[in-house]
Amino acid sequence: MKRTPLIEHHRKLNAKLVDFAGWEMPMQYGGVIEEYQAVRTAVGLFDVSHMGRIMVEGRDAVSFLQQVTTNNVMKLSPGSAQYSLVCNHEGGIKDDIFVYRLADRRFLVCVNASNREKIVSWLYTKSPQGDIRLNDESQDMAQIALQGPHSQAVLRAICPAVVDILKPRHCAETEVFKINCIVSRTGYTGEVGYELYVPSQSSGIVWAGLLEAGQSLGIRPCGLGSRDLLRLEVGYLLYGNDINEETTPVEAGADWAVDFTKGEFIGRPSLLQQKEHGVSRKLIGFELTQKAVPRHGMKIVSAAKDVREIGVVTSGNLSPILQKGIGLGFVPPELATPGNHILIDIRGRAHEALVVALPFYKRNS
Repeated sequence: MKRTPLIEHHRKLNAKLVDFAGWEMPMQYGGVIEEYQAVRTAVGLFDVSHMGRIMVEGRDAVSFLQQVTTNNVMKLSPGSAQYSLVCNHEGGIKDDIFVYRLADRRFLVCVNASNREKIVSWLYTKSPQGDIRLNDESQDMAQIALQGPHSQAVLRAICPAVVDILKPRHCAETEVFKINCIVSRTGYTGEVGYELYVPSQSSGIVWAGLLEAGQSLGIRPCGLGSRDLLRLEVGYLLYGNDINEETTPVEAGADWAVDFTKGEFIGRPSLLQQKEHGVSRKLIGFELTQKAVPRHGMKIVSAAKDVREIGVVTSGNLSPILQKGIGLGFVPPELATPGNHILIDIRGRAHEALVVALPFYKRNS
């Protein structure tokens, strides 16, 4: 398995290590719920260095990214970031990504770990002749996420100037512990948070320094288990579960990250046709009305008299904050309206559920 530069730190903290997309990653250090609660109420620290990081530079960088991503890169000013998607020619999602504009002609593209090689290859294949340089910096750059309501206080103790200027979905190049880093106000938890892009050889200094700086604020190292639970509560999509190359942004409710007005991009004709004529399925959020836990792959069944399978659960878990089972899944569009009743087949028994608007949880609500 591949290992991040922080693997020895995880071992010293007695993390439970698992195989995730070919990477030896911490699932948890203590308990998943304790780590979840730390992020919701205090602050948590995640190693997400398994993600892919690609630098795109040159005079033609903007026009290239406009062609291969769905969102409008022209709307990004230097120091800002956006969620976007990379689609195939049929509109299927090759990956969901974050694009950071570091300077006029310099961008950082963050991709999912399982898709890194696929996306790097796709970008090289689609890159035009001209002034465009692509560099996969995934091995040279680590990625650390600091998430939770106390994350600002932790970061302010280290580099106060950055905390004061960074708005949501903005980034800055600065020094952290005298190490050149990119700090962004982004995350995958629904809480106030930051992600730090750090030279791999210095990542241990930043990781240990953040843990020390947040000790009095209740910081905890957190693994993939709590991260998945946190992202589900705010309705964030997980590639390989909720979306894949057989899923389009229109079906997944991610068409808000598709700008049809910016001109041609890969997948636009197919997506525009779906937008205008509709789709055969839609991704929904649902809450169980009975005590049970939905899981990925379970059947969604019609609540009407003609009981029949109508879809599948793509993500599911028990929400600690709501104390009920929640999940995402695909159903026919006529059943995707919030308030509709459906059934979830859990080990052969039908459990009642209600279609709800996302997110399940919103900070300060």
